[in-house]
Amino acid sequence: MHMPVRKTFLGLDIVGFTRPDRTDSACLAMRRVLYDALTTGLRRAGIRPAACEMLDRGDGIMSLLDASVEPGLVVDTVVPSLATALRDHNAGAARPERIQLRAVLHTGVTVQDDKGHVGRDISHAFRLLDAPELRLPLTDSGAELVLAVTDAAWDRLRPDRRRPPVSRFRRTLLSTKEAPVQAWVAIVAPDLLPAG
Repeated sequence: MHMPVRKTFLGLDIVGFTRPDRTDSACLAMRRVLYDALTTGLRRAGIRPAACEMLDRGDGIMSLLDASVEPGLVVDTVVPSLATALRDHNAGAARPERIQLRAVLHTGVTVQDDKGHVGRDISHAFRLLDAPELRLPLTDSGAELVLAVTDAAWDRLRPDRRRPPVSRFRRTLLSTKEAPVQAWVAIVAPDLLPAG
């Protein structure tokens, strides 16, 4: 019997991955940047590799973090570190290889079999990545990264984590296939962490 396991989901999706001006080589280069950036962000947050399973989505990654990982670490360290890596990459990249990223942070349960993970919560995280309300802020701002934090993840933020950069989040109604969902959304500025 497969037992439900509580996880924190960090979904990442490269905007316009299959645009006509992007060659297969450009797509491979963007994926390398994304994986390297996520690995660096997790390391900076002190999240052990064993506590994070990365599911490849072609144009993105769905990371399943152990329930012991406090979502505030993702908001305060992993996501800003991603934004910094993307800004550094984009500064020297040709236009087809510049990356904008939609990100979703959610918590819930998943059930795993020998083929992968299933469950309403992981499906919900995937669907939120496609919300049109996450596309518009990137188009309008030209920023590298927009993050949506679901109520389930927001409620798990420790009180001492409810400070900047969390204060930059705005309550937003996101459209999904099933029904509109309230989430906390922010354009994420690159962090000021030292390189390393």
